[in-house]
Amino acid sequence: MNRLCSYFTFLRAEQSKREDYLLFTTLVHDLSNRYPSFKTALGKAIRDNKSLRAAQDYHTLFEYLLLQPLKDLHTIGPIVIIIDALDESGDAHGINGLHTFLAKRLAELPSNFRILITSRLETDITLAFANVSHASFQIVHMDDAKLAARTDDDIHVYFQKNLPSDTFTRYGDKLVKKAEGLFQWAAVACGYISYPPPGLTKNDCIRGLLKLSVNHKELGQQLRLLNDLYKQVLDGYFNAPIVRCRFRSVMGQLLAAFEPLSIHSLTALRQYAHGDCDDDESVFAIVRHLGSLLSHVTSKDQTLPIVPLHTSFRDFLTDEKMSGDFYIDLGEAHHQLAHSCLGLMLHDLKFNICNIESSYLPNNKISDLQSRINEHIPPALFYACRFWDDHLERLRFQPELLGKLRSLFEEKFLFWLEVLSLTSAVDLVMPALLSLKVWVASGHNEVYPIVQCGNLRTNRHDTIGTWK
Repeated sequence: MNRLCSYFTFLRAEQSKREDYLLFTTLVHDLSNRYPSFKTALGKAIRDNKSLRAAQDYHTLFEYLLLQPLKDLHTIGPIVIIIDALDESGDAHGINGLHTFLAKRLAELPSNFRILITSRLETDITLAFANVSHASFQIVHMDDAKLAARTDDDIHVYFQKNLPSDTFTRYGDKLVKKAEGLFQWAAVACGYISYPPPGLTKNDCIRGLLKLSVNHKELGQQLRLLNDLYKQVLDGYFNAPIVRCRFRSVMGQLLAAFEPLSIHSLTALRQYAHGDCDDDESVFAIVRHLGSLLSHVTSKDQTLPIVPLHTSFRDFLTDEKMSGDFYIDLGEAHHQLAHSCLGLMLHDLKFNICNIESSYLPNNKISDLQSRINEHIPPALFYACRFWDDHLERLRFQPELLGKLRSLFEEKFLFWLEVLSLTSAVDLVMPALLSLKVWVASGHNEVYPIVQCGNLRTNRHDTIGTWK
């Protein structure tokens, strides 16, 4: 009916650094594009109160950029808003997070707003919405009879659109029945059939899928079915021990990353992994087979971010009982990424990395700064400069990491600060140093700090105050 006004989805891979207030600014942006009267009222609010332009707290955004401009909006019919995967928000935990705010305040929107929120049944989210007493509010679970009644019809259409017509005619109904209402099974199955493992035909894949057992005492029937499918797909491609080892290494680093990495960025980082012997084609050799499970891995553009297409795949890989030989130890992945980040920084950081002619120009006076950043600070190096401490936080004290950290602070510390200043990320310095202090202290009863910090300013040419 063309009533969908705004759609926002959270991604677990981005939750460490994701700013969840973007939910509100996205909604405001979409309403402005669709309704001129709302845009006019919003413009007046921002013009009269400039501080609103930089607001990030939920209350201010909701009250002044949504509720007040909506008073001047007069529409006929529903305005539909979808908030997808709330459980993957970085602020959907505890008693005062985004989920609590939404549960308390969404009912204040005009009565013609229709809001659909999807989420896993995480305790904090369930408790927040269990207390909502608004008459039009309801919670519907995936096993609800009415909700599930037409799922098979949707899966039927999906198979029809994604399989060759002769394959669908012969096997479509059987595959729909085998999916048992689990849409992700259908999605993975289509990818598996379309791109068979080496030596197998499409018919081999189909026969294998139709023979998958779904009976298991400990796991739910649908979950077991999906895990069996994941296992079969991975067994088909990664059956040699050395290949499975490489799979665990590559996928572990993709899952442990604090923002989605591309093939190009992960390849660059892995050159500095601890004890790893890797070449430029190792990452691509693994992910190119996983187009039905990961985003962008079949694209010719190797700079696109890679994320699992479904959270259940991450759950499968990080549960040793379910995944067996494909189990991902996230602790080991963080260990490798910490070494990779520090190694890349030690190798690539240098004085005046962007070749700026004068150190006396503030960043905002350099007209082509962004193009210089794009040219001289690769995404992998930018990732390493921002997230090395996040990986470190998840590890026990290790002497070999301490050696790299000492080298970083003795040789490249000012160059690291310069990168963060150029990219407007200098606010990450103090949290990183605090994390480092805690990590170092965990390894010794008495530790002299690697770095002691004094004043910190924000202009590039005077970023350093007093550092010892």
